[in-house]
Amino acid sequence: MTVFSNWLRPWGEVIGPLHSLQEYEGSLLARIGQIDVLLPKELEARLRELQGQTIGILRTDQDFRISVIAESVPETNATNPIKTFA
Repeated sequence: MTVFSNWLRPWGEVIGPLHSLQEYEGSLLARIGQIDVLLPKELEARLRELQGQTIGILRTDQDFRISVIAESVPETNATNPIKTFA
């Protein structure tokens, strides 16, 4: 398999829907929007929880910062995207 991907450089950021995650040569290959990004394997557990959501990943000088930009809308409440609390 040929993979064309990017490592984020310090202060680089990628934003988009998190489509998929897979292990690739000891790293984590994440499909975010239309971009394949190589990330440290240590981020896998956190990112698995966020699949399907629009996220932002910022690489700093020391680590990676992950933020949720937009949560996915549950299908059962697709006509009303406002979150309700029980």
